[in-house]
Amino acid sequence: MSGETGLRRAGGPIRAPRPAVTWAAPSIARVVDCLLGGKDNFRVDRERAAEAVAADPRIRQVIVENRRFARRAVQYLVRECGVTQFVDIGFGLPAAENAHHIAQRHDAGARVLYVDNDPIVVAHGQAMLAENDRVRVVGADLRDPAGILGHPEFTRLIDLDEPVAVLLTPVLQFLSDADRPEEILRTIRDALAPGSHLVISHACPEARPGQVGRVMNVYRSIVSSATARDRERIAGFFGDFTLAEPGLTWLPSWRPDLAVPHRVAERVWQLGGVARKPDAPSA
Repeated sequence: MSGETGLRRAGGPIRAPRPAVTWAAPSIARVVDCLLGGKDNFRVDRERAAEAVAADPRIRQVIVENRRFARRAVQYLVRECGVTQFVDIGFGLPAAENAHHIAQRHDAGARVLYVDNDPIVVAHGQAMLAENDRVRVVGADLRDPAGILGHPEFTRLIDLDEPVAVLLTPVLQFLSDADRPEEILRTIRDALAPGSHLVISHACPEARPGQVGRVMNVYRSIVSSATARDRERIAGFFGDFTLAEPGLTWLPSWRPDLAVPHRVAERVWQLGGVARKPDAPSA
């Protein structure tokens, strides 16, 4: 289990399908697990992790800061915005502080749906999920947003007539332009009720083009569609949603517990933001 894993086995029989495990091909989720000191990875994943470290020795910090950003975002949404429904897409292998831990710490009734297209990730999540009828893990692909929105577990757990927060941290950077990410985001935004939120983090070469380029080359050897994007493209994923302060920023600068100098924050070459869907106009 990952070095950050804190989920416990649910009681009763485990009915999750057994994934086809391959030692030949690396997995982004397992490479991240390796970089975080976990044990759910194979030799081929460790080789790619070493390449990522060579590409940017700060890659572990980038990954850790992405998770910290997501946690701060969930806490903000529950405590300050009253959101109690979350959909975490591309969540990766379970960690010590997952979205449902944070959300339910502040509101025991919060509901969280985890979505991933990696069968090993899904199996881990389903097998290690705590006995909690307000949390589910499903296998689905962001490239098919309608399939996610129409999944039986989605419709059972999530009420689209009420505000929902959708976390995409940082799964969008693993979609190519050919995957039509703007169209995918438009489908998701249109399905959400006013008062809903998008949480997005994404690789951006603006401040560290060399490091980002080298790391993305490593990522493309695992997921051929991996793509870094500029600030304008990333901001466009929010559509007409209103960005919460401090806007789209380097991850360590988004509502940090302690102030982070800009020169330090930009070393973590991912931008992140949280945005709210406007209220419907009055009749």
